[in-house]
Amino acid sequence: MRSAAIVSAVICFSWLAAGCAAPPAPASPLCATPRDAADACLVPAGSRVVFTGDYDTGDLSQWATLHVRDWNEPPGEYCEYSACVGDGGPGHPSAARFEVRDGDVPPFGGGERAEVRTDDGRTRGAAVAEGDERFYELSVKFDETFQNPRGGSDSWFVLMQWLPGDDSSPPLTLQVSKANTLELGGDGPSIPYRRPIGPVRPGVWTDYVLHAKFSADPAIGFVEVWQDGVLAVPRHSRPTLSDRPAYLKQGVYRDAGSSGTQIVWHDGLRVTAP
Repeated sequence: MRSAAIVSAVICFSWLAAGCAAPPAPASPLCATPRDAADACLVPAGSRVVFTGDYDTGDLSQWATLHVRDWNEPPGEYCEYSACVGDGGPGHPSAARFEVRDGDVPPFGGGERAEVRTDDGRTRGAAVAEGDERFYELSVKFDETFQNPRGGSDSWFVLMQWLPGDDSSPPLTLQVSKANTLELGGDGPSIPYRRPIGPVRPGVWTDYVLHAKFSADPAIGFVEVWQDGVLAVPRHSRPTLSDRPAYLKQGVYRDAGSSGTQIVWHDGLRVTAP
């Protein structure tokens, strides 16, 4: 269920009358700081919904495939410890709970994970190609028991990734940093462009809006992120795509060298285009 804290306006449409500061340029044409309803300075969203993965169906069926231990199939009504939709607490009665334990590697190998993904079929609206622009509204809660498993320089802990069609390293991710912040990440050419979004807060639902333009060219691609209605990562140019279109994954994905059990809740994902 989408949190009411994530609002769907496009711009601060009457900033002069309402006393809002003029939108800064070139960082963003949008109000960086939300006001009350009378001021109408709101977090942006696109006008056209292209994909919904908010789990309001009560299961994981909005997504094409589930990747967990011993499973690489459409999710159907799957509900085991690795992935299940249930009550995430006040305001989130239908949220997805993802859990990774030691050895939770899916049949195709790779790191330990519990993830859902889109494809080029009925969920193809979530795919992005060169020049696409998208807004992502979502809510995340790290379980009260969460402890950051990241250790060595080659470790990772990813919550969302925009993965190239050839399954090479993603140029854009939402991930946990070694400093225990949620980070706007990415591998390869994107490493120098990583930005902290905010601290990991176990047991607390946090709302995010991510606005991105997708391009392999760092002069064209950009990202900006709002956390709980406040601009947390100003718009900055960066590569956001490889030379291939990308599909979307959400859940938990960590390196096989990590240990312990980690649980993360996801809710409310809605993807829109201008």
